[in-house]
Amino acid sequence: MRADRLISILMLLQIHKKLTASELSKRLEVSVRTIYRDIDTLSGIGVPIVADKGINGGIKLIGDYKTSITGINKNELFSLFLPTGDKILEDLGKEKLKDSTILKILGDSSSDELKEFENLQNYIYVDMNTWNEPSTILNTDILSVLQNAIWNSNTLKILYRKKDAVKEVELNPLGLVCKRGTWYLVAINNEIIKTYKVTSIESALLTLNTFNRPDNFNLKSYWIDSTKSFKSLIPKFTFTFKINPKILNNIKERQFITISEILQKDDNTYLIIKFDSLWQGVEFAFGYGKSIEIIEPIEAISEIRKKAEEVLELY
Repeated sequence: MRADRLISILMLLQIHKKLTASELSKRLEVSVRTIYRDIDTLSGIGVPIVADKGINGGIKLIGDYKTSITGINKNELFSLFLPTGDKILEDLGKEKLKDSTILKILGDSSSDELKEFENLQNYIYVDMNTWNEPSTILNTDILSVLQNAIWNSNTLKILYRKKDAVKEVELNPLGLVCKRGTWYLVAINNEIIKTYKVTSIESALLTLNTFNRPDNFNLKSYWIDSTKSFKSLIPKFTFTFKINPKILNNIKERQFITISEILQKDDNTYLIIKFDSLWQGVEFAFGYGKSIEIIEPIEAISEIRKKAEEVLELY
């Protein structure tokens, strides 16, 4: 809706002071021409807004103009109250913050509206805990130190455990990421941005030294790019299996198993599945006994034969 877009422009300009028409068009997903039409509309209803041309130009509000209009519509309120996972707030020591924020936002709502938002909370739940018990318990005191260092741009000294070695590292912390209930610290180490698993940090000391956070650093973009790079470096092993059709549905329903292709040839059923390691594919096949046969890769056939011989010898 155009009214929502006009309010969004005002909110963005209040926050960022000045933005170009191109920046506004990207944020609001409309054309630059539409942005200029919206600016004319806002100016026409008395909003003190100007568009300066030139290299350092941009669109801005004149003086200390502020609007108290939030313009939050019903769908936007719904998006705010979708559960985000209590574990994240609990880890950060903010578990009570969400309830108080919701009360403040809904303070003027009717009883029917309150009931509707309560129902939304009751219909959707986000569980950030993994299925298995974590091998290492998160130290929330360390997480708190990391938060303080990030907010205040303080340098950190940490003891970091990597395999069997523990090393002292000095870092400039940039942000925290929670992925499936596991926390990661993103920080600069010797001018290189690296990622550290928080449960592998044995101690963290907040120093009095400060650093200048890179202006162009974006945590979300860094995380997306780094995870893509990490995944691309993991070797993939493509397995071809001949299976008993009776187990096909069971395989389809398994977590973390993605069938690349199902082939029918000479009344036989074949599956193509990729694994991150050779042993993962062998272990998968071993669990189905004679209902599954490895066709490729050749080295996996000798590996599963070796494992079968070890089991026979044991029993």
